[in-house]
Amino acid sequence: MPVSNVPSAASSVAPSVIPSSPAGRVFFPNLNGLRFLAVLLVIFDHLELVRSESGLPSFWSNPAISLLGQLGVTLFFVLSGFLITYLLLAEKETLGEIKFGAFYLRRVLRIWPLYFVVVILGLFVLPHIAFFTPPGTLPQLYDHFAAKIVLYALIRPNVALVLYPPVAYLGQAWSIGVEEQFYIIWPVLLHFSTHYFRNFLLLAGGIFVVGQLSWALTTPQRHILPINEITDFIKHFLFYFRIQCMAVGGLFAWVLYRNKVGILKWLTPRPVQAGVWGLLLVMMVRGQTVPYCTQELYSVMFGVVVLNLALTDSSLVNLRHKALDYLGRISYGLYMLHLIAIVVALRVVSLFVVPASPWHHLATFLVALVGSVALAAFSFRYLETPFLGLKKRFARIQSGS
Repeated sequence: MPVSNVPSAASSVAPSVIPSSPAGRVFFPNLNGLRFLAVLLVIFDHLELVRSESGLPSFWSNPAISLLGQLGVTLFFVLSGFLITYLLLAEKETLGEIKFGAFYLRRVLRIWPLYFVVVILGLFVLPHIAFFTPPGTLPQLYDHFAAKIVLYALIRPNVALVLYPPVAYLGQAWSIGVEEQFYIIWPVLLHFSTHYFRNFLLLAGGIFVVGQLSWALTTPQRHILPINEITDFIKHFLFYFRIQCMAVGGLFAWVLYRNKVGILKWLTPRPVQAGVWGLLLVMMVRGQTVPYCTQELYSVMFGVVVLNLALTDSSLVNLRHKALDYLGRISYGLYMLHLIAIVVALRVVSLFVVPASPWHHLATFLVALVGSVALAAFSFRYLETPFLGLKKRFARIQSGS
């Protein structure tokens, strides 16, 4: 029977006991705030990138800034893997099976409406409005235009990004394709196998090894494999195909759900949490990368953070606040719509503040953030919420995060 709060790591949690809200939904109150922090990293990173591409003063050349967007997406992946895996484990434990049809329909109702609205705006509407058209983007847009339409319609934006130049306002959509592809694979593995760790090694380990081999063997310095369109596509596709990061999040969900006390006692003490938070901050400020496994290393540290935030009672950091909770709930809209707000912010602020002024950075960030929140709130209220109401009808184990 679900309880009304998340147990601490010190307690013995039976697998059938699911952290939940009073309404009986699986609910991790800290994780919405973490979602917002992830999207905040992406917004700041993309603002500096757009400034740089527009010829404005930018911090984009700073390694720490250029890494922020990647880390924000990696944190999203870890969070997604954690939540989806926990829900699937709970469904299988409680109901004896995973209902694939209901699962995929819930994902469709959550992701597709806003995704296709943004795709239509990016391909057919915004490029034809002068205010929203960055210089030189129309010829780039219409290069292989039919193929782009097909790939975006099939929710393969990550493939489109590898094959063709990015489309203005759709550059962020590649991660949606990766998540959708993870959702196809992961429930099947969890349903037909009880050996979670083996599933993790097969998926995460396999993708990681193949990806790093393809990258190493096709670098011009090595000349081990010929650099041609096929090997180049494989290399770059696997660079973006980071489902191993979601599998890492799933691994931490498995540790929590199965109450692996031997592991939890090493990961949950407050000195360990403080060490992980401190190491993350230092590495992010330095723009620290690690050869061949940057995203995987950050995924593990993010996994420790997510695990401890899920264990509300023992978490060193508290992100439970009404504002953060709301911003986390609309984070999908923030992520998908923020590029529109950035372009508006740059054009509007430049009318009042000299672009070379340091105040221009601060003003554009604040206007872009407020604009992103306004667009996301509108989307959540009038586009996403009606579909979320339908989604609840197919929820065997509901999520409140």
